[in-house]
Formats: sequence, C-alpha cells, structure tokens
Amino acid sequence: MNLLLDFDGVLFDSSWEVTAIILLTYTNFPNSNIYKYLKNSNTIRIFENIGKYSPEHAFLILQNENKKINNYFRKFRTYCIDVDDFFVVSSLLDDNFFDLHNLTYKRINDDFYYNYKRKLITNNNENLKKFINLFYESRRYIKENNEEFWIKLNKPFEEEINFLLQIYNYHNIGILSTKQKYAIISILRYYNIPIENDKIFAKENDFIHKGKKIKEIANLWSVKEEEINFVDDLIENLLKVKQYAPKVNLFISAWGYNNYNHRNLAKKNGIKVINSLKELFK
Repeated sequence: MNLLLDFDGVLFDSSWEVTAIILLTYTNFPNSNIYKYLKNSNTIRIFENIGKYSPEHAFLILQNENKKINNYFRKFRTYCIDVDDFFVVSSLLDDNFFDLHNLTYKRINDDFYYNYKRKLITNNNENLKKFINLFYESRRYIKENNEEFWIKLNKPFEEEINFLLQIYNYHNIGILSTKQKYAIISILRYYNIPIENDKIFAKENDFIHKGKKIKEIANLWSVKEEEINFVDDLIENLLKVKQYAPKVNLFISAWGYNNYNHRNLAKKNGIKVINSLKELFK
C-alpha cells in the first residue's frame, strides 16, 4: 500500500505545542488580553528561564495554568491549515478572552470563521507578519533551549504510532504535512519512527499546498493517483486534494482536530471517516 499520513492530528497531538508557542509569541504583544493574563503567571517565568526547568516540571506548570486556553486552541485547531490560521484563532481567543464560554461551535461556524479571517488579515497585515515570524522563532527557542520539554508538547497518538511501526516495513509510507520539516524529523527520531527524510513532505520555506503536492508525490513514487491513500484530519486539506488529485483515496481521522460538521462534510464528499489506521487494512 502507498500510504501518506498527515502529522499533527493523525500521528501526533501538537495542541500543547501550539499553546506554548502562541503564549510565548504573545509576550511580544503587550496590549493583548493574553499577555495581560500571562504577565503574572508562572508560565511566563518558564519561558524566560526555559533551560533551567526540568521538562516534566515545565510541562506540569504549563498544563496546570493553561488548560482552558489549550482546550480552545484544540477546539478550533480544525481551522488551522497554516500559521496564518494560528494568528486568526489566537486573535479570536484574545478578543473574547474574558468571555471564552461565548466561543461555541454554534457561534463559531465555518461562515463566521472565514469572514472573521478575511477581515482580520485585511486590517492587520503588519501584525500577521510579526506573528508569523515570532511563531517560528518561538518554536526554535523552545526546542533549542529545552528540547525534551518541546518534545513533551507533541504527544503521540500511541495506538496509531504502535500500529504504524508494525506495518512500516511492509508498505510504502510517507508524511505530508504543513508543519516544518525539521520539527517533524526531530520528533520522529526521538520516538525511533523510521520514516526516511525523503519521504517527509513538509514545510521548508514555502507553504505546502497538499492538493498540488500529492500529484508531485505520485510522480516521484511512480504510482497512479488511485494507488495513493491519504489520511488527514482537516477537511479543508482533504477537499483541496480531492479538487487537484480526485482519484486519490481520502480518509479523515476521527481522532484528530475536526468536528461533527466537518466529518459529515467529508462523508458527503466521498471521504471515509476512520477511527484508526487499522481500518485501512481490513
């Protein structure tokens, strides 16, 4: 089988990494509600002296102080295709920071999100550029100063990882992700997951358009589109692939960052909802 897997939301849960990176990024936005919340917290002291903390202690403090924020980042992660969406979701949280219970799926639906995104990016282009640069700088800062803590922020979906290791030698398996490639490689190597670097298709400089990229991968692997199986957790990515490479077999991971409406939309578009990678081999 030729199998392409998304990384975040299929193999790993990066919601705590995103939470930590965005909180650190917001220390550079002193007028924000998130910064006002952070400035008297233990979390900001961890960031200031991150190399001095044990990974376990740092993660415990981050979890204890930021569970509610993490829940919302995870909830709206279904809209995050690339870093500009992290700017949008964090702006949404910042705008509603003292009234977070308002952020329900009933209110924040697809129409609301994409209208909010369009207006926000049009009116805040400079802040968007600043956020993008700081987001990547924040990831590198955490990784370079306390790598084990950074690793802990990316939690494996253990059942899926264990199954992947069982089947790996018998199938052609690669990763297609918008996450930075160096980050993916570091995490895979830490967990002894032997996917080769040349089978990791991820962000190096430019944005990864999964629909276009999967056609390149088919050519690279010398296979037909219909011979590729692709698993992602985000409906927007899957619909892009369906548009550009309509013969690829598409699956949405129910354990990833999606909601009932998006899983239902997947079904309507002929995309199968799976509860485990094992279902691909039945």
